[in-house]
Amino acid sequence: MIYSYSAISSFENCPFKFKLAYIDKIQPLRKSIEAFLGTRIHEALEKLYRDKLYEKVCSLKELLKFYNERWKKEMCSSIFVTKEYDIENYRKMGERYLIDYYNTYKPFDEGKIIALEKRVFFPLNEKYWIAGIIDRIVEVDGVYEVHDYKTSLYFPTKKDVEKDCQLALYALALDYLYGIKDIELVWHFLAFNKEIRIKKPSYEDAREEIIRRIEVIEEARKNGDFPPRESSLCPYCSYRPICPLFKHEYKLEEIEAEEISEEEGFNLVNKYWEICRKIGELEEERERIKQKLVEYARKNDLQYVYGSDKVANVKIYRNIRFKERSMIESILRKEGIYEKYSRLDMIKLSEDFKNNLLPKHIQEKLKEFAEETENIRIYLKNLEREE
Repeated sequence: MIYSYSAISSFENCPFKFKLAYIDKIQPLRKSIEAFLGTRIHEALEKLYRDKLYEKVCSLKELLKFYNERWKKEMCSSIFVTKEYDIENYRKMGERYLIDYYNTYKPFDEGKIIALEKRVFFPLNEKYWIAGIIDRIVEVDGVYEVHDYKTSLYFPTKKDVEKDCQLALYALALDYLYGIKDIELVWHFLAFNKEIRIKKPSYEDAREEIIRRIEVIEEARKNGDFPPRESSLCPYCSYRPICPLFKHEYKLEEIEAEEISEEEGFNLVNKYWEICRKIGELEEERERIKQKLVEYARKNDLQYVYGSDKVANVKIYRNIRFKERSMIESILRKEGIYEKYSRLDMIKLSEDFKNNLLPKHIQEKLKEFAEETENIRIYLKNLEREE
């Protein structure tokens, strides 16, 4: 499989979405307005600089006309809005991004344009290849700049950006394709009309980091392990209608209100919740009676308390609980008896084994002793309803 940075990020955000998009190759069922806006902005900025390549300075009026024409032409019913704003709000946001950018960078002669929307394809090692699209490559006084446009409403810190491997990968691509070493990375955060620049002597650390992340995906592919992962990104997902987390909700929306109570899953959840609620009430009542029973036994100096069919054996145990765990460990280590009281954390070991976090040689040795079991739990949570 040929990887891209967006594919890697997709897996890390939600393995199930990654499977649908990059393994099953299912076309997105819908597109968020945020993604639609990003595409239109990229098109407009590509036109701005492509005109410049042909010795034409595109006017702001012409640029906005192009943007709005593309917006109108590409808008369709599959574009959805999650937040409480409408499509027109987003169109106006895009206009503002372009106006701010235009007024900040005109007359757009900050270096020589080398490429626009440049597709790159290069090997990370003998096993994995990376593909991507660089928004703009510019040469300024012998330094090659990799430019990337972001339309997100999140403005990261410089430290956040330094951890982002996407543009560092593009720097590696330029080195591989053209032997260029002197490279600066430039992020344009259009919602804030700000840029962040980073320049390193080498971007090789990104190579090892991405290889490590790809190996996690390869292990998941080998095991067929692609669970859905709920997060704040779910409302914007193009595959939400077929996701195991949400597709039943979509099914219910298609059923008439008077018939929904007959749907099997709907019925089962309601019955399960009703039983859980009753059990919870009974457990609370049991705890209250238990406390009263203990008080009665203490007050009357009893261990056995008799009922009609049962005898309650009220046994009170005295246990010791140590505070300051780190201090206890320090004392035991100093006295040379720590190993006697430490124990193997099988839960942590199992998790690390399952997620391939152990060194490979240890992972292999443990394989013959590992067996996969199925543990099913049902958790109930409140249903969020729109006002």
